[in-house]
Amino acid sequence: MTKTLLLSGSPRGIKSSSNSISKYLEPLLQEKGLEPKLIMIRSHLTSDDKFLLMLDAIEEADILILTAPLYDDCQPYIVTKLMESIVIQQRKVEGKLFIPIINCGFAESHHITAVAISIYHRFVSESDMKWGGSIAIGAGEGLEGKSGKQLNELGGLANGTRNTLIKMVDILAEGKEFSDEVIEVLPSIFRGRLLGWFFVWLNNRGWKKEAKKHGEKVDARPYSQ
Repeated sequence: MTKTLLLSGSPRGIKSSSNSISKYLEPLLQEKGLEPKLIMIRSHLTSDDKFLLMLDAIEEADILILTAPLYDDCQPYIVTKLMESIVIQQRKVEGKLFIPIINCGFAESHHITAVAISIYHRFVSESDMKWGGSIAIGAGEGLEGKSGKQLNELGGLANGTRNTLIKMVDILAEGKEFSDEVIEVLPSIFRGRLLGWFFVWLNNRGWKKEAKKHGEKVDARPYSQ
């Protein structure tokens, strides 16, 4: 039986869009005989033993499906740490199928495809895995579990996401590789100039508020040193 590992990569944990997507995929994969196992990356960074258990689970899987948010234009730190560990430790992942499903708070999915997807491509190349396709979800924050509803309980706004996930599982069950898909959760009016400026202002305000809360600077570049 094909083993599929779902890696939920949001620092928010259970109450996140990433986890909501992973939980939706579990029964779909099970139904198609793709034996799913869900691991929350955040909870496996609390000790060296748990981190090693996660790396072992990755080696045992045939398909790796990462669900993660976009932070600015790249991966959250916990996802970056995991990818670097896989490559540096030369983990046995050669030939495994890797599929990133990335969501962002911005209305437009191009924020994901512009940079982050290229980083995941580089990771696949460096680790000798196989690219199995990707899904970029604009305005994916609206799919988050903190509202108390899971992806299967949300209304028509989530139809495009659900249908794409179902299609992906069907293709994987046939032993084929998925393509690179883009999902725009919000209608086009929210992605145009009319309201585009508002979303930019809102996100900038949110980042400044979080930075002030933690005594940090918005324009800090900790990884450039």
